[in-house]
Amino acid sequence: MADEALLKKGDHVIYSVIGNVGTAQVQGIMALKVVKVKKGEYLVDVLPKGVPFLKRARLTFPIDEMNLADIGGVLAGWSVRADGTRMGEEVVPTKFGDRTLVRYQRIEVKDDGNVQTEQFVDPVHNFPYAARMSGSSGEVQFGIMETNIAWIKEA
Repeated sequence: MADEALLKKGDHVIYSVIGNVGTAQVQGIMALKVVKVKKGEYLVDVLPKGVPFLKRARLTFPIDEMNLADIGGVLAGWSVRADGTRMGEEVVPTKFGDRTLVRYQRIEVKDDGNVQTEQFVDPVHNFPYAARMSGSSGEVQFGIMETNIAWIKEA
C-alpha cells in the first residue's frame, strides 16, 4: 500500500460543527472533498457552511503512506504528527458505531485565557474523526456525520 493513496478523487467527509463562540451559536457543517490525487499530494476543498470562523479553501496535503494526520489541521489548527500531547485511547461513539480513537490535546496560553483543543484520531491512519476546542469565549465540537470512504465507515 506504500504507493497507493488512502483517499481518492471524489472522497468526502462531512463534519457537523456545533457550539458557541461568545454569544453566537454555531450550528453548521464543514465538508472536506478530495478534488485531485496526484503523485505525492492530495488536493482537498474545505467547504464550511454556517460556521462563521471558517472560510472556503483549497488545500494541499502530502500523501504519506498511512498517515493522514495533517488533515486534522483543518479541524483543530494543528497536526498530531507535529503537535499535541497523546492522552491515550478512548472508545468514542460515532455515527458509524463506537470507535477506539486516540485523543491528542493541546493547550495554548493566550492573554485572554487558555484555549484547549483536542483531536480524536483513528490509531492506524491518524484520520480525525472529531475535535473539540474550548476556551473563555466558548466551545465548538466537530464530528463526522457523513462520508463515502468505506474504511472510515467500516473500521
